[in-house]
Amino acid sequence: MANTPITPSETAWRGGVQALERRNFKESISLFQQAIDLERQEGAKNPKMKYVSYLGLALTLSQGKSEEGLKLCEQAVKREFFDPDLYCNLGIVYLRHRLKAPAFEAFQKGLNLKPGHMRILDELEKYDHRSEPFFTFLPRAHLLNRMAGRVRYRLRVLFDGAAAQHT
Repeated sequence: MANTPITPSETAWRGGVQALERRNFKESISLFQQAIDLERQEGAKNPKMKYVSYLGLALTLSQGKSEEGLKLCEQAVKREFFDPDLYCNLGIVYLRHRLKAPAFEAFQKGLNLKPGHMRILDELEKYDHRSEPFFTFLPRAHLLNRMAGRVRYRLRVLFDGAAAQHT
């Protein structure tokens, strides 16, 4: 089987991913848009959804929140629901929009497709640091657990701040 040459659109997309990893959002947005435009010139009727998803991710990361970025990531997942990277991007975008439940659902769908997906596991590691419920015999969402959890969190912040001042 001969190696297929890398298309200019794929080259632009790869450059966009590298720019995104360097947190150069303007360059990544430009390269992802270029990948979509080049793919059209190459004869594709619809852009690859990974190009669309990464453009949505870059827009969101550059702006903190982006309705357009959110829509692009959601559109990509609807069209190509078998790509765990798209679910990872969607999960990150949902977190930026403070939509935790949909974010973790997106991450879980991605992990169902590829259980060892490193980007998803890295994202979950960053955000999944919840303590055990204060009253373990009650559900996590119970009012008493929520109130006790808030008090415990505030006390930790208070004591951690005090300990840092004495070192």
